[in-house]
Amino acid sequence: MTKKKLFSVLAGLALLSGSQAFAWVGGPFDGGDYSATLDNEGVYQASLRYKNGSGYAQWANNVDLGPSVASGATGGGGSTTTSNSTVGSYLNRSVLYYKGIAFFGTASGMVDMDRREVTCVTNSQSEVTLSDQASTNTQGSFFLFGSSNTVNSSTSVVNNGGRGFVANTNFVAKITKTYPELRFSGTGKITLISPDAQPIISGLAQQIAESLSDIQAGDDGTVDFGALFDFLSDPDFLAAITPKNIDQVQENAETYKMNVYGNRRFFLGSR
Repeated sequence: MTKKKLFSVLAGLALLSGSQAFAWVGGPFDGGDYSATLDNEGVYQASLRYKNGSGYAQWANNVDLGPSVASGATGGGGSTTTSNSTVGSYLNRSVLYYKGIAFFGTASGMVDMDRREVTCVTNSQSEVTLSDQASTNTQGSFFLFGSSNTVNSSTSVVNNGGRGFVANTNFVAKITKTYPELRFSGTGKITLISPDAQPIISGLAQQIAESLSDIQAGDDGTVDFGALFDFLSDPDFLAAITPKNIDQVQENAETYKMNVYGNRRFFLGSR
């Protein structure tokens, strides 16, 4: 009888502690999470799976989409100004692969802990070069003389021969687990947009070069350039350079269903 009572007491304490822990989840300052600092310091990463390709995205909720400028003092009365961007870091990046083309770009998302939903949008391109700029201003004695030095650096991230494709993705996933780590899964879409005008313009440039080589002066010594530039009124050329509405873009794009799964991770820093 004593053992049964002891077991009942222990079971009651376990249930009580469990209910208290659950009650404290999502307090008035934690937005439905175990702690606001988890979302503030966490990085969400998603694996993307679709027809003829795959990719991944990483983002954080509290990241500026535009570049920020940081300045500080240096020795000798000078100052340093640096333009920093999170694009390409583990806080804001998307890397996709589709039919032999690699894409690189941004990822931006939000997490609704109350609804248990994760939403993300990515925008990637097939030709991307990242650049950074830092300037240093130095001052001489008595602040009468000074100099300025600007350093530019650029890195080619993806290069697919100048094709200029764009890949956009969007998904809404359900949070399936919050402990010991937040996990989610869902579906979305990937849309691949081709640069409609580029193939036509490239072909026309070749046509112009060939036509120029065939130009000959008439009997009176004049040259007729009218026929050479007839392409300016060509309907295909005008259609290629005219901005299209969203419906037309969708008709000329490839869209596929996408499966998504991911989690929230914590990193000490980038390497």
